[in-house]
Amino acid sequence: MSPSELSRRQALIGGVATAATVATSRAAAQSSVGRASGPGQGSEVLKEWRNPKLIAHIRQAPKLLNVERAYSVMDKYGLEGLVASVPHNIYYLSSHMGPMQMMGRGFSTYAFFPRRPDAPPALIVPGSMVYHLDYRPTWMPVEVYTYAKQTTEPKDEVGTMVGSGNAKAVGTYADPIPSPWALNVRHEGITDRDRLLMAIYAEFEGKTSVSALAGLAKSIRAAGLGRGKIGFDDPRVGTWLQREGLGDIKVYDAANTYREIRMVKTPAEIEIIRQAAQKNEDALLYAISSTNVGQPLDDIELAHGKRWGELGGNTLWCITNQQGIASGAIIRDTVTKIDSVGQYRGYRGDVGRTVVWGTPSDEVVRRNEANTKALGIVYDAIHPGMTFAESSKIMRDVMQQEGFDRGSGGAHPVGLEHTDHPWPTGAERSPADIFSNLVYEANMVFTMDVPYHEVGYGTSHVEDMMVVKETKGCEGLSSMNTKLIVRSL
Repeated sequence: MSPSELSRRQALIGGVATAATVATSRAAAQSSVGRASGPGQGSEVLKEWRNPKLIAHIRQAPKLLNVERAYSVMDKYGLEGLVASVPHNIYYLSSHMGPMQMMGRGFSTYAFFPRRPDAPPALIVPGSMVYHLDYRPTWMPVEVYTYAKQTTEPKDEVGTMVGSGNAKAVGTYADPIPSPWALNVRHEGITDRDRLLMAIYAEFEGKTSVSALAGLAKSIRAAGLGRGKIGFDDPRVGTWLQREGLGDIKVYDAANTYREIRMVKTPAEIEIIRQAAQKNEDALLYAISSTNVGQPLDDIELAHGKRWGELGGNTLWCITNQQGIASGAIIRDTVTKIDSVGQYRGYRGDVGRTVVWGTPSDEVVRRNEANTKALGIVYDAIHPGMTFAESSKIMRDVMQQEGFDRGSGGAHPVGLEHTDHPWPTGAERSPADIFSNLVYEANMVFTMDVPYHEVGYGTSHVEDMMVVKETKGCEGLSSMNTKLIVRSL
């Protein structure tokens, strides 16, 4: 290819020492011939924009990850590392929720966490998206991948995607410029925001991998785990790595391992969940107060979603159930179950209430009072080491003492998933087997569900979000006001 045929972008990648201008001349393109970056070579195009202090905040996110618990659970299964490819697990390990995760573009982002404290973790993201680190930071080192480029030179270990083509003839290496937008610069009118953006791009110039999978493989090697036993929330990723040059790693299905780690929350998580719980309760009460007899039950969920939007999150569901059915219109004087879940910063808020539009029966009032009493006793009794089964028994016993033989209560952890604990997958254990082994631990967030349905009576429910204290008892993250809600007509 002659110098005149070089594109502006190729010329700039080839080693122009200053940031690109819109009016790059042919002479500038010609001057860069012979200095094009190839496999393993650095790039100096964005050098003048580098400013590590300006972008220090992109790696200063609070850890959501419970590191000590992760180490303990990893030791339990003999794991030397964890790889996350599922969006909420990437967020949990890295504290970064990027647009590719939210778009549902699977396997475009990874997070890697090694067991050895001195080994480097890594967040693997596309170079075109690194600017999102400004407002969605991480605590991990960042590995960037870019567009693949071809060369007739022999492959180089640094920039090559393992298994891509003939190593003796054609090599594949990463574009050293993190994003093509980094070359689209005019020097007139540069602002502080422009400098921030360009500093982010410059930080990763020449430090790129050729694909997300290659960046992940590079990170695993850097941690010394080319032969390690690694847990994957999607084991397919492990088999891909084995085929792409990491044939000696041992792949472990860690879908439930993540949930086991996540059951005990960090202070940063608890604060987010507290907000999620309170916002969800706010949205639920708004939905109840803004609807009335004759309106479709769906209107309650619509109002719940409207209020969640105002509060900076989103509804996941708000199930309103009258007489066992969740369709039709609101009926007066009828006991009503509302079970609502919303999401704030990735974490669930889960609150349930019993409502009557009109006049409740004496039985409805008494059952709700019994539920409230039983929950108070259970919350005071719960302590680290108590089984979930024991707390359910207390709930049943108190309800029987109050004259209600039917009905019970069951707890489940809450967090990044609605049921944030191990769950059967494939031919694994049944839900009953899993729940029989669950115990409360300090800083576990849970709800005690108390639904009840009897044909001819109706459907009721109360539920709050709680966190287990260090010694005994629980702290409410939502209001714990389970008093029967009566909407006057």
